[in-house]
Amino acid sequence: MGGLGKTTLAQLVYNDPMLEFDLKAWVSVGEDFDVSRVTKTFLLQLGDGGDDKDLNVLQVKLKQKLSGNKFLVVLDDVWTQNYEEWTLFWGPFEAGAPQSRVIVTTRSQDVSLMMGTTQAYALKKLSHNECMSVFAQHALGANNFDAHLELKQMGEEIVKRCGGLPLAAKSLGGILKGKPNPDLWKEVLSSEMWELPDNRSNILPALKLSYLHLPPHLKRCFSYCAILPKDREFDRNELVLLWMAEGFLYDQKKMKDSEGLGHKYFDDLLSRSFFQQSNDNKSKYIMHDLIVDLACFVSREICLHMVGKLENAKSFAKIRHSSFIPHFMNTFQRFQSFCEMKNLRTFLSSKDCLNQWINSSTYRH
Repeated sequence: MGGLGKTTLAQLVYNDPMLEFDLKAWVSVGEDFDVSRVTKTFLLQLGDGGDDKDLNVLQVKLKQKLSGNKFLVVLDDVWTQNYEEWTLFWGPFEAGAPQSRVIVTTRSQDVSLMMGTTQAYALKKLSHNECMSVFAQHALGANNFDAHLELKQMGEEIVKRCGGLPLAAKSLGGILKGKPNPDLWKEVLSSEMWELPDNRSNILPALKLSYLHLPPHLKRCFSYCAILPKDREFDRNELVLLWMAEGFLYDQKKMKDSEGLGHKYFDDLLSRSFFQQSNDNKSKYIMHDLIVDLACFVSREICLHMVGKLENAKSFAKIRHSSFIPHFMNTFQRFQSFCEMKNLRTFLSSKDCLNQWINSSTYRH
């Protein structure tokens, strides 16, 4: 299940100063297991530009980097069950020292069986007390309710609805951070959003509540993020510039667009756990895939990130912001539905990073 803390646990191991390795690298893989892209990312992590387009050249370079070195590698959020792709990708890593280690996080038991040489560690939900501690840390800046006994009973009830999922506890704690107002806590607890049927436990209602408690300007900026692809890092400054280009950052007092205002909005969303800092590149950020799902849900009529061929073109008449990942099947049929998007304002082409969108493919009218 998403939101259990698989990535967080891997981060604790990866950042442990007691573990000594010659080389370390972390790659967020996601649903699109592109061997060339992931290999390039590893080379970048290890200090090589990885500009070559030929996969064989990339793998030779990676093998040379790893040869004889004791390395720690994390492959985060892996979905592929294509054994042929996996063995092709894995070849260069066999050149490392015997003490090397690879950590894979995945939601699929089949993936872990295909990739793993040791038994997978299956994370369990948090106990009630553990979940209370996570919630209190984000809501009150403490591990318990000793200094806010008047809120403890409502906190207990909110945490019960988190279903032991740390991401839900963290997100709801972010709503109430710095706000020890019993009326606000009661509002969160009594929200009708909890009653919505959902097949992924209580996590999506909790995340939807986090969104509903955002002020309008942050809702607008967050929903726009639905055009970001899952499991891809993005740059804070570049996202702020996109918000500015769309007119989301107009400062009424100064009567002009404000980049500084955008950075404040970004920090607000970061503090509420909608964004998180990338583990492998501290200057980059990433969104949990369930947070991306939430953005897609709340902006489904106006934002679209296209992966495959679009279907049901009539439903896209209101789309204002769209992005797509270039694909070897970039046929006319793949883009036919864009003809129906009469209100389109943003068209972004994404292959490897947001920077490419900024430099080559952002259009407004």
